[in-house]
Amino acid sequence: MRQLLLLLLFTYSLFGNDFVDDFYTKQIALEVKIEDENLSDDALEAAIEQEQTEYRHFFVEYLTKERDDLGIDPNPYRAELFKLRQRVRINEQRDNSYAVIRDQLKITTLTLKQNFRQTMRDVSEAAHLDSEQAFEKALQQIIVKRHEKDVLIDLSKYDTVAGISHPDPITQSVQQNLDELEHVLVIHNNLSAALIDNADKLYKIAALSGYGVVSLSLNISESALGQLLDPYLKYVYLSSAKVVLILMILTGFYIIRKLLIYTIRRLLILTGLKENDIDYVFAKIVRSFTIFLIILVSELILAVYSGLANVPWILTFYDMSYIFVVAFFVYRLGNAIAVIKMEQLERNKFVRNEVINLGLKVMNGVVGLVALIFILRLLDVNLTAILSGLGIGGVAVAFAAKDTIANFFGSVSILLGDLFEQGDWITVDDMEGTVVELGLRATTIRTFDNALIAIPNFKLADTGIKNWSRRTMGRRIKMKIGVTYESEMENVKKAINAIREMLHNHPDLVTEKTKYLSSARQMKLVSKEDSEGIKRTILVYLDEFGSSSIDILVYCFSRSVIWAEWHDVKEDVMFKIADILKENDLSFAYPTIMLHQAQEREGVTK
Repeated sequence: MRQLLLLLLFTYSLFGNDFVDDFYTKQIALEVKIEDENLSDDALEAAIEQEQTEYRHFFVEYLTKERDDLGIDPNPYRAELFKLRQRVRINEQRDNSYAVIRDQLKITTLTLKQNFRQTMRDVSEAAHLDSEQAFEKALQQIIVKRHEKDVLIDLSKYDTVAGISHPDPITQSVQQNLDELEHVLVIHNNLSAALIDNADKLYKIAALSGYGVVSLSLNISESALGQLLDPYLKYVYLSSAKVVLILMILTGFYIIRKLLIYTIRRLLILTGLKENDIDYVFAKIVRSFTIFLIILVSELILAVYSGLANVPWILTFYDMSYIFVVAFFVYRLGNAIAVIKMEQLERNKFVRNEVINLGLKVMNGVVGLVALIFILRLLDVNLTAILSGLGIGGVAVAFAAKDTIANFFGSVSILLGDLFEQGDWITVDDMEGTVVELGLRATTIRTFDNALIAIPNFKLADTGIKNWSRRTMGRRIKMKIGVTYESEMENVKKAINAIREMLHNHPDLVTEKTKYLSSARQMKLVSKEDSEGIKRTILVYLDEFGSSSIDILVYCFSRSVIWAEWHDVKEDVMFKIADILKENDLSFAYPTIMLHQAQEREGVTK
């Protein structure tokens, strides 16, 4: 994707039939301008900046034309070099020293130009290598090879010729060729440095050339409209090619987003999810793709506008943004799937929601950790040193995080022991309520007065937990019924038998005849009914002679374990007991104080 960031480099014009020689001509003019002692500092800076820009434009144009096979002649100087060498040989025979110097200087200049043309062909071939690192290494070798082939010449020996005030035509030609050679030498050194500085851009330009993007940008810049608009757009650091490319990027973003949304929805439909589940997952993940595309488009537009300024921290920032978006996508998708699975598993007793919930939290932690590792690598952080430091300080870290570790293993222990699950009514010490969530660190409980309590998991694992919800059938009803001491014991006995019979025949109480269905099969290592929470006990006995009543114990269990239904059954039992006591002429006792006055003995004077 980042290859597209090179699109900005493609705004320039052609000069003449051989753009390489035109480039030399333009650069020599710039060198002459830079050497002008009367040039102001601002003008000098502008000329140097223009020179660097022309180097980059030349590289782009050369690689583009070379890739498109537009017939760049690697050595257009054959005939001229042959002619010059012949002239040197003849003038040497005639002892025309200035003519020989004139032609030798020209031969050296043309040889330098020819060597650089061959260098650019080698660079174009090296751009096809598999990696940018390999290209940069090959580029350095190519430049070293070119400088080894360059003709070494001592320009100081021509100082006498350069200092002649009124030269004849031949001497004047010598001076002109000497000036040209000096400038070409400077240009060649600058070109070598520019090749090294723009190595990454050259590699990407060569890669993009095959897609026609470079040619399109060249055509835009060379068009009549482009040449008309560019002088005005340059004031806002734009060009006709930049504007067109930015519009293309925005249009492509709109089209790709539409296609992406359609493709995501079609893929979700193929998974067989319900329509409301598809809408839920789609709403969770489509935002991640939109954010990803927005970041990518902003990076491309910024690169086009800024001219691919090589600012490492900007590239690092965007790389970190991509990592965050990918981690965000995995987080959103994982949580959406977990919600759907939990809803499906509400009817499944074999897989607990807490297991999925705990696994989801672990997955989120792993995603965050992996994202952090990638970000640290982008920032060139030495992970080996960090891990070594953690190993050295492992004892201190473990000690500081002992509660966190204990809580994690406490949650695992609770899950393995199947002590409770979401929605269970539990009592821990003096805390009582329904379980909201079993987390990695703590379990949250909603009390019956609607307060939320967080209990560390290691405490739950080490503390006795009373789970009121783990009973299949049988919620206890226990009461003492007090009748008055004026009651006949025979009536009390009849009432006890009648209450016992009523309880055994009550349809909403658990008796020895009550049946229940259970598909679970298990070894008889534990009592099955005790394991599943089934109580059948019915007790009705004369319990004790209290201070103000004769007490009857009533002890039984309702079929339903639901609180409201249990109250209905208990209320019905109490009404029936009241009827039985009435039928047997018994009255409920209540605390009373009775005073007895002893009778006076006979014969005692009042």
